[in-house]
Amino acid sequence: MTIITRFAPSPTGLLHIGGARTALYNYLYAKKNNGKFKLRIEDTDRERSKSLFSEDIFHSMKWLGLNWDHEIIYQSKNIKYHINLAEKLLNEDKAYKCYSTIEEIEEARNIAKKAKKPYKYDRKWRDFKGEFEKPYVIRVKIPLNDKTILKDKILGEVVIDNNELEDFIILRSDKTPTYMLSVVADDKLMEVTDVIRGDDHLTNTFKQLILFDLLGWKPPSFSHIPLIHSQDGNKLSKRHGDLSVKQYKEKLFLPSALINYLLRLGWGHGNKEFFSKEEAISLFDLAGVGKAPAKFDEKKLNHINMHYFKKLNLKELLSLTSSYYKIDKYKKSFLNDLLLTFQNRSESISDYLLGIKYMLSKEDIKISEKAKEVIKETKKQILDLIIIDLKDIKNWTSLNIEITLKEIAKNNNLKLFNIASPIRAAVTGKIHSPSIFKVLELLGKENTLKRLKKAF
Repeated sequence: MTIITRFAPSPTGLLHIGGARTALYNYLYAKKNNGKFKLRIEDTDRERSKSLFSEDIFHSMKWLGLNWDHEIIYQSKNIKYHINLAEKLLNEDKAYKCYSTIEEIEEARNIAKKAKKPYKYDRKWRDFKGEFEKPYVIRVKIPLNDKTILKDKILGEVVIDNNELEDFIILRSDKTPTYMLSVVADDKLMEVTDVIRGDDHLTNTFKQLILFDLLGWKPPSFSHIPLIHSQDGNKLSKRHGDLSVKQYKEKLFLPSALINYLLRLGWGHGNKEFFSKEEAISLFDLAGVGKAPAKFDEKKLNHINMHYFKKLNLKELLSLTSSYYKIDKYKKSFLNDLLLTFQNRSESISDYLLGIKYMLSKEDIKISEKAKEVIKETKKQILDLIIIDLKDIKNWTSLNIEITLKEIAKNNNLKLFNIASPIRAAVTGKIHSPSIFKVLELLGKENTLKRLKKAF
């Protein structure tokens, strides 16, 4: 039997990292077992579903490398099939027409709320055999006085008394199918063998198991992942807009870093922290998924992002940098030296890109207020001496630049820091940078002197 998993997001918002983790686990489980990973867009909520959110889901998944097998399934295209299933259950007396009005149900909810009890539909029309010429919904006849058993691959065996479940709606009064029915129908159509999703779907799973049974179908295996929580213990959701995959991409996070972080957010393999894609596929198993909610840690994600940034090879660095700056006109040897220098000394990708920007800039660079202060605090005679002595260097190398600056410091009873700091401030506009000797070498003599004269 071919293992088939699926990721089934609703296009009502940007792809959230919680959804991305669910997609990742489904992808890895399928690939580990030489199976198929499918994508279904659950777009039956006409008011909230937007094509721009569907496009975001596609782009974000491709950016993360979570490529799906076969064509995308749109749930809205299967509505007629879903309706036919509801009618089938109705004709087989496994479902019934419920004529309760919205007002009646709302009144029952209020009564339950006042009594501080959870609301559950009272099955008023369950055994009614007549017909009325008025709107109705179709509800499932839950098999009463029985139990439904879920053998979950993460949670273990979970049992529920069917009497605790209400006769849920499978077809609305406007003849549109509900989520509960559509999911079961489409999982069957897609031949899904394994459903891996958040444990907030646990109650839904029992209802769906009952539907599978009433329809005479073998259900898929289920695995429920504990949700991701914030540091304060609250559940993350689409409302946490800053936790969308798109915004992490815009914040200069690498897809490999985000994937690695999401993989470890609730799953582990010994003490191993970093995984290549091939290792993740090879080692992933559901037994490694914890039962407790995982806490999202931005600092940890930043650490992992820097780990992957530092591992980028020259080709990858060139690709990253060319997405922001035109670098094709520069000599390969110069670019290689420049990119590797700033990769080694940068504390973040944004820091790296800012460094590349001021190094390649042909315009006047912007000098920060702190950098201006450094220049102001340096005596005019030292600033003049720096320009004069650097101008006299014949062979413009980092070694010769270092020797010259050390000589200035020694002859004026100053520390090298007191000489390097105003130079750094003038040529980079910052108070921190990679080795100032290397920075000046890469900038070139002409550009260096031009920036020094302008700033000093």
